[in-house]
Amino acid sequence: MQKLWAALLIPALGCASTVARLPGEIPTQSGNATTPCESTEWLVLAPTESREVSHSGRSSVARKDGFGAYRVGESHPESIPGLAERLGSSPIIDRHKAGVERHDNKLMLAGGLGAAGVIALGIGSYFFATSFDTKTTKNSDGTTEEDQDVNGGRLGGGAALIAAGFGLGIAGIVVSPSSGERARADQSRYVFTPPEDDPEAVKSMVARHNSGVRDRCAKPGAAAAR
Repeated sequence: MQKLWAALLIPALGCASTVARLPGEIPTQSGNATTPCESTEWLVLAPTESREVSHSGRSSVARKDGFGAYRVGESHPESIPGLAERLGSSPIIDRHKAGVERHDNKLMLAGGLGAAGVIALGIGSYFFATSFDTKTTKNSDGTTEEDQDVNGGRLGGGAALIAAGFGLGIAGIVVSPSSGERARADQSRYVFTPPEDDPEAVKSMVARHNSGVRDRCAKPGAAAAR
């Protein structure tokens, strides 16, 4: 039963990221963070490897010409859709949002179906196990007899819930994103890829953000407040 429940929960679980930071940094007009205050919000652009999945989804190759946005000292890139509040809305950010939306919606649906399946299995198993009751009857001669009493309604309900749990779990596995879809979503979520993403436009967005961080940190008391 534990293995079954684990299988039904697989759709709700995330997967290991298929992106990795490569050595080096990509300079921007804002330069590098110069104070601890700046380092808390500063963004660094660095080469980033990702998996480029074929249209069929059956094969992939390593792509190393992309780049990601990182916090100072971090090795895992920031989510590009999550940068919208800091970098502002742009066609580049919107493209990456659209790239992860379908995957995330499928993942949420699969997770919901898997969780519902586990709940249905649990309740159904309880009903099934409690459908049987042993009644003890004492005879006039002092002997006792035990009869098995079956609650048919409870038994049927438990069996139906167990079947529904299996069905929901299988449906969750079916709609769960494939490995190719997860790799594409990782690339959209974390990696700017030329020529679709203009490197100069990305560098300008990051430079504006970093300049704003520098200006805020230059204000009296800003460093102490952090």
